[in-house]
Amino acid sequence: MRNRFSFIILLTITCSVLSCKKTLTTDVTSLVPEANMWQVKNDARSAVFATYGLLRAALANSNAFMAYGELRGGDFRISSRQDLNAVLSNNLNANYSALEEWKDWQRFYAVIAQANLCIEKLQLVSKNDFRYRPEDLKLDIANIRYLRALTYFYLARIWGDVPLITTNAAGYFKGLPATPQATVLAFAANEAAAAVTDLPWRYDGTWPEQQGNYWNQNDDYWHSTVGTKASCYALLAHIAAWQQDYAMTEKYCRLVMDNSGNGGYTVATTSQLTAEDGVFKGKGLDVIFSLSFSADYQEASVSGHVEDWTLSEPFVPKKTADIYVPKDSVLAIFDEAGDERFSLNQDGTSSGNFFTNFNNSAPMFSKIKVRAITQAPVLRSYESAIIIFRYEEIILLRAAAAIRINDVSHAQDYLNMIRSQRGLGNLASKDGNEILSYILKERRRELLGEGWRWFDLVQFKQVAAYTTLSQTDVDNGATLWPVSKSALANNPTLIQNNFWKK
Repeated sequence: MRNRFSFIILLTITCSVLSCKKTLTTDVTSLVPEANMWQVKNDARSAVFATYGLLRAALANSNAFMAYGELRGGDFRISSRQDLNAVLSNNLNANYSALEEWKDWQRFYAVIAQANLCIEKLQLVSKNDFRYRPEDLKLDIANIRYLRALTYFYLARIWGDVPLITTNAAGYFKGLPATPQATVLAFAANEAAAAVTDLPWRYDGTWPEQQGNYWNQNDDYWHSTVGTKASCYALLAHIAAWQQDYAMTEKYCRLVMDNSGNGGYTVATTSQLTAEDGVFKGKGLDVIFSLSFSADYQEASVSGHVEDWTLSEPFVPKKTADIYVPKDSVLAIFDEAGDERFSLNQDGTSSGNFFTNFNNSAPMFSKIKVRAITQAPVLRSYESAIIIFRYEEIILLRAAAAIRINDVSHAQDYLNMIRSQRGLGNLASKDGNEILSYILKERRRELLGEGWRWFDLVQFKQVAAYTTLSQTDVDNGATLWPVSKSALANNPTLIQNNFWKK
């Protein structure tokens, strides 16, 4: 199954493009007419993994994953690129091509269109090819529903109210108004809850939901790259937190943690977190779900990776990194002695691999550095996965949920699980508000550069405290992204998000 995502997109992308007509445009080099699809078992494989590939394309597009989840959070500074600086300064209506890409939700709706198409058409394969068993159909549909739920979760967090399209026939949504964010989140939660029933904990052939090898590959091949019960519960936990239903957040996090043995998850060591062949290659035992770029399947690339913005010499032949964390910010974030991620020694030297060349004016963020090694001349190419959910993040999410339901003791226990793994001592007993502040700080340290910081500030209601946006801006809708000009032009029923009506 060479190149698990990339080449199969070309087999089914026509279906997505035709379904959305002029509202979605995707350049392709090879097209297969829809009439020739849905005939044999391999058509189902192509359709399912095209959906995964489209989601990867949406989040990797011009490093959108970082633009949405990290840049606005304020921890990183920009060396020279004015388009990135516009995001950092919340000037999202600035005239840069990258901003126009990020404001346009068409790539996410390509995922939705493909998912809707699969849900409608995969059953045809079951009828046309006896090798595609009912249990295969059920498992593939569960994967698709998980992806549809995850995609709508991104859409709702980034843009708020968005069109909710649930059928292939509704793919052309020129006159479809936006659906309230709360309704979209509820739909995503229902989809994830439906998917979890038919997904296994692992793809090792021992679970009733999945027997034998999934698409002729073993569990190691599929680790973290397809939907599982744990990835659905992680998604459900985050949706519940966004809905401020913290009892449900705690419940879903508990299901992940209580079944860590079934899923094969454990907390990564700090060395695994920063190793080139560790967590961010997508195969770490703490990784619950990721979108991979494995060089083994010719998926390594330059763009779409955090390293393209953060690394420079000596790791890659690039003089200056595009973004960096200033020294004063590093010291404010990592302010406890003994932190294995980064700490400053008494003699002024630093320890830990989150940063390189700390004494330079712009320390290099080197936590994530999964380079694809090529023959001379060396090419700047990376194979780091986009990590969507990992075990440590879920533990910290559970800690935050426990505080909100007044379970301070357990919240502190979960927080200390991460602290102790990173070389820090257990916190002494503190009140709930103090613990919540420590949880936000620990998420800042542990998840730096992983696309969580901005969403954490929004969810913890701390945007005004850590960014240039005022609380009045926040109340006026500044945390959302503006809807693109092309989306507004194609669909006259849409309304620009309030803060960006300028």
